[in-house]
Amino acid sequence: MTDSFENMIGQETAVAALRTAITAPLPAYLFVGPTGCGLRTAATGLAAELLARDSEDPDRDRRLALAEEHPDFILFERHGPALTTEEAREIVRVSMTSPYEGNRKVIFVEDIDLAQGSAPMILKVLEEPPDSTHFILTAQHVPPELATIASRCTTIEFNAINRQELLKLLISSGLGHEHSSVVATAANGSVDRAMLLAADQTALDRWNAWSCLPTDLDGTGSTASAAADKLLAMIDSAAGPLQERHEREREDLNKRAEELGERGLGRRGMEDRHKRELRRLRTDELLMGMTAVGLAIRDGISDGSINPARGSESLSSVIEVSKDLRRNGNERLLLQQLFVNLRP
Repeated sequence: MTDSFENMIGQETAVAALRTAITAPLPAYLFVGPTGCGLRTAATGLAAELLARDSEDPDRDRRLALAEEHPDFILFERHGPALTTEEAREIVRVSMTSPYEGNRKVIFVEDIDLAQGSAPMILKVLEEPPDSTHFILTAQHVPPELATIASRCTTIEFNAINRQELLKLLISSGLGHEHSSVVATAANGSVDRAMLLAADQTALDRWNAWSCLPTDLDGTGSTASAAADKLLAMIDSAAGPLQERHEREREDLNKRAEELGERGLGRRGMEDRHKRELRRLRTDELLMGMTAVGLAIRDGISDGSINPARGSESLSSVIEVSKDLRRNGNERLLLQQLFVNLRP
């Protein structure tokens, strides 16, 4: 079956549920799974199929939705540690408006698990959704405070992509085995992240820089501060491949506009998406760093170069920082605090 989900790997059960959803669409869906498992890809895929359903030009609607440029595919992302009441109010307002083009629209709300304070407003519209509106919500987990919202949705569970599946995909794309092995680990179960790292010639350097931290740091604030500055600078430079892809997308949009007479269509949406992707890149880079540090600590404990008690404390700190990355915008402070606690 050829559809918007055909390139999703390692999510057979979820894809089967998505294909069922296309045949009999329901008002609201909740996608739950770990970072990098493909929640956003699945959400855009479902939106594309819903908007293409009964469309006079399904290929166009599907293409625009997959590019997150369709006027009836509205995305909401938090711009701070949590989804605010103002953002929730806008979600409610938009849900009550009519579709721009077809007979339905899709509203995508990311990280609903970080919306406890604004959850009551969103719950109200989920309880009585307009006939023309479909909701797709994503979350890493469902805290007790959002159990009522989850009960109003059809939940589809996603798993982290198996490392071996990523490794096989990377090797088949022509990447060397050693490079593929590091990328498959660093990608944290994300296909998109894996392909981006595969095209990045400096990814191995960043991975190695993170991996050396447990033995390079000495517990002093000055060393921790210098290491944080160095790694954040490397993250800044890591945006190069993504920015090059963005430039190609701008060129493709201009070409399509000239060929199809759709000048200006989707430009603002594309630019907004580019900003979102750059923000996600930073979070992904930091999570990659946490993975590298965690593995290095475990290896150090195994070979005796890191004291087991200190290593266990360091691993706990890494886990806590990994959780805080989604909520705390002060990257430098988080890293400094972590690095002070990382020492053999």
